[in-house]
Amino acid sequence: MGELNETQRYLIDEHIEEYQDGLISRRELLRRVTLISGSAALGAAIVAACGPAPARTSPTPTVAAATATVAPTVGPFATPPAAVTTDGVTVKPDDPRITVSKPEVKGADGASLMAYMARPAGTARVPGIVVIHENRGQTPHIQDVVRRAATAGFAAINIDLAARAGGYEKLTDQAAYNAVLGNLTLAGKLADHNASIAYLKGQSNGLVGITGFCFGGGEVWSVLAALTPDVKAAVPFYGPQPTNYTELSKTKAAVMAIYAELDTRITSSSQQMDQELTKAGVPHEMVTYPGVNHAFHNDTGTRYDAASAQKAWVATIGWFRKYLV
Repeated sequence: MGELNETQRYLIDEHIEEYQDGLISRRELLRRVTLISGSAALGAAIVAACGPAPARTSPTPTVAAATATVAPTVGPFATPPAAVTTDGVTVKPDDPRITVSKPEVKGADGASLMAYMARPAGTARVPGIVVIHENRGQTPHIQDVVRRAATAGFAAINIDLAARAGGYEKLTDQAAYNAVLGNLTLAGKLADHNASIAYLKGQSNGLVGITGFCFGGGEVWSVLAALTPDVKAAVPFYGPQPTNYTELSKTKAAVMAIYAELDTRITSSSQQMDQELTKAGVPHEMVTYPGVNHAFHNDTGTRYDAASAQKAWVATIGWFRKYLV
């Protein structure tokens, strides 16, 4: 896949993994890969290298997600639900604990970044958390994660990196959304992240952390590698290793990296990331949750694992409270 950029390779690898797990058909894989790569010939070559289609099975939630009995809140803040959801909502927008808004955050080119923000009810200045979405953009699930963070006492914000093309609401076909995402430049994405960080800094007490999931976890690593000084703490969830990961040796942020044991494609890079953070001399932890796969935190997906998702989210809030409060 030498003709593809780093993001396109990652996105295609995700879809290949879905195919190998029996979650999508070979025909659907070809359609997605062709859209992302922009080449029917290259798409066909990539799919051909994947071998025959695996036996198809109906995807079901993990055992932990189906049987977990942990309450949806731990202490005073919201956590992932006890079972898979269909709408991704655990904290309603009108929850009295929070205030939700859609502020006008603009990129360097003046384009609206479709920001979604939630903060604790009241006027107190609190620390901020930037939430970076998965490869589907600002979904109801991601908006819910923003609201969960607000129930924990943080001002939280998300932008849709495909906002210029209409974002999640317009690009309802995942392959079409991924095609837009794959054509974004690193410099362009970093500029948009910096715009959201700068806005949140002005809307908080000035202390800003950053978290992200899947593709968004990789974006967290990229922000840290770019030495963004305003980011004081970070929690990437199963984020792919960027090509310039050695730049992490210069970061000043406290990092807790979350991985999934069965997600070997991503987890295999954790030791190298740990080495670079050790060189940086920053507080950091590399946490691998056993028996779960990529995207185990997304309660709208087939890989959701409630017990691990709840533990990881409680740990995430604990990390931000330690290094931002």
